[in-house]
Amino acid sequence: MLQECSETSRSLKATTVIRQQIDWQELELLQQDLISQVTKNPSNFFLLVSEPSPTFTFGRNASQDDLLWSPSQLRENGVGLAQVSRGGKWTYHGPGQIVIYPIVNLKSIGFSTKEARRFVETLRQAVLECCQAWQLPAQTGENPFGIYLEEKKIVSFGLSFQNGISSHGLSVCFSPQQKFFSGIRPCGQSESVFTSLQEHVPSLTWHNAAISLTDSIKKSFKIS
Repeated sequence: MLQECSETSRSLKATTVIRQQIDWQELELLQQDLISQVTKNPSNFFLLVSEPSPTFTFGRNASQDDLLWSPSQLRENGVGLAQVSRGGKWTYHGPGQIVIYPIVNLKSIGFSTKEARRFVETLRQAVLECCQAWQLPAQTGENPFGIYLEEKKIVSFGLSFQNGISSHGLSVCFSPQQKFFSGIRPCGQSESVFTSLQEHVPSLTWHNAAISLTDSIKKSFKIS
């Protein structure tokens, strides 16, 4: 499924690209293509939304000891491994998640290249406000950085910034994901408990949730 919708605020063009049932490697190639487009034209702002194939990803600070499943368990559960360009450690992405990558030149939305932290906090606040609009008692947390419901994690963040352009992003647990997160130590945490939107708002669909989240993100960055 591919959906694109373009809007313009001042000189900035905001485009949402939605891809469900996408292979992880294909997602990586698509992200690189969008990064190239932003590099060539800083007025582009992409929100890449996906529901990728089951994959354990690990960043620059990952330890092999935090991968708990054996090769046979990975095969049995159909989970691949992928090294990614973000910082951080291990996480899981797969069906039942809403993965959102904001790909944008920070200067084009009024941030300096040294304001990566403020950018990530603005992004988290946008997602938090969306959760609250669904009447969820969501709260932010710092260890690890994310959004939580009743001390259970529901949104994870892991971004990369190169040459002033953001990539990678956040993942929202739409349906239960605990089984797969048990195969790693997410963010190096030995006792991570996850919850999902479906467990709290069963009437919410993946597509409607994705649209609400991207709308909230664009609003927070003043993209109408």
